[in-house]
Parts: sequence; C-alpha cells; structure tokens
Amino acid sequence: MSTESHGAVPLRVVPLRAVAAISVSTAGILPTDAAAVVREHLAPILGTWAPHSRVRLTRLTEPGLLRPLVAQIDVQLSGGHRVRAQVAAATMSDLVSLLATRTIEQLHLFPSVLAECLRQQVTTLPPPSPPELLPPAGRRVTRHKGCHPTAMTAAEAITVLEAMDYRFHLFREKYSRQDSIVMRSGPGRYRIFQSRPNPLGLEATSPPIALAVAEWSTIPQAVARLDLTGAPVDIFTEKFTGRLHALYARFDGHYALLGSTAPVTNAHGPW
Repeated sequence: MSTESHGAVPLRVVPLRAVAAISVSTAGILPTDAAAVVREHLAPILGTWAPHSRVRLTRLTEPGLLRPLVAQIDVQLSGGHRVRAQVAAATMSDLVSLLATRTIEQLHLFPSVLAECLRQQVTTLPPPSPPELLPPAGRRVTRHKGCHPTAMTAAEAITVLEAMDYRFHLFREKYSRQDSIVMRSGPGRYRIFQSRPNPLGLEATSPPIALAVAEWSTIPQAVARLDLTGAPVDIFTEKFTGRLHALYARFDGHYALLGSTAPVTNAHGPW
C-alpha cells in the first residue's frame, strides 16, 4: 500500500493486479480496435495503481466539425479523489496521443498513481483548446443542467477545477456563502464570479484570484453574446431568478446551460 498526502487529506492508493482492465465505452462510428488501442496506450501510464479507470470515446455526428472525435477519461482514486481529462481531435491516432499526454499531466497531481518512469516527466503542452462551435444559425441550447453547489473554500474549488479538467467550476464559497464560479484567467491565475462580489474567504494564501461580478442577464441575451463573440463560456446572473449560470460551448458545437438550484438570498436584481 502506498500513501501520499494531498493537502490535508491523505491519499491511499491500493495497487491492483497488472491485468486489471481499463473500462472503455464507445459511441458513434469508430475503428473496431479503438478500445484496444486506448487500453494499450493508457496501461503503461496508469500501471497497476488506478483502482477504477473509465474511458469514453465518441464520434460526434454534427457535420462540419474539424474535431469530431472526443475522449474522456475518469480515474477514481481511493479516498474519494477523482482525476478527469477530456480531449478532442480530428483523427483517432491524434486522439489517443492527446489523451495519453493529458492523462499524464492530470495525474501529476497524485504522482504515485503514475507509472514510476513517468513521475518526473514534465509536459509542456498548452491547455486544451475549447470546443469548436457550429455557425451561429446552427447552434442550440441542447442541455440544461442544475446543481446544488457544494460549500468549499476558493482554494478547494481550484483543486477540483484542475483535477477534473473543468473549464469552470460552480461552488458555494464557504465563508461568504455565495454561489461562485471559478475559471482560469492565465497560468496559475484564477477569476471568481459572483452575483454580488464579496472578498470574504479569498485568503491571502490562495493562488492569485480576481473577483468579478456576474452581470445580470437573461438566457437569450447570454446566447446572443456567445453567438456574437464565439467565446467558449458566458457567466451571468439570471435576471428573473437571481441564480448564477454558465452558458458554455459543447464539443458537438452547440450550447449547454449550467445553473445553481440553491435557494437565493438577498437577490433584488441589479443595482
């Protein structure tokens, strides 16, 4: 048994047999050996240290996409920790290569999970490109997701953002008790959006964090902004509910909407 400390929470990693399979599911038209190729490339990376590893391969059907192949890996570690990575590519060989490299990069958060020969390897790839969008006339909001944000500190939210390879993360800031969304604003820098920005809880020991207001807006207005700018995400406070939302690009070229379902307090509209 191997033990590694990740912050204040000890991480215990239990080695499995080397023959433990990586679960691979597929959707869409893919090469018949796609699952075998993915396992072949990921097995040396994960070694015998990942208790549960799942990969999903998808070929998107929307015409005109330059990167129709999408792969996502989810590695479940003991102690409740997870590491996730998602990539898109034009060809299967590029997809597998990007997934392997991105998995190594993500697992550096927990070095003992990596095969020993990879623990000191430094990756220099830029952050993954955001999903490409279809032409504005062809885009739709194809998914609505609601969640009750978990209370945590800003530093804990950043840890989740990085480990799960999210573009943004919705959480309830532990001290100000405000629904918040954290995003990267540059290498090692982050921005937190709130409906009514409150610096309480943004400790001086946290990574550099800029506090920003999530402007009050309607969903159609947010859609219009993304249609106009082509940006990958728009953070806003929904005008009629006072709840924090994120409208963002999906890999299929359409939009998805994530919103908080937590009760809203002191929401009196824009000031």
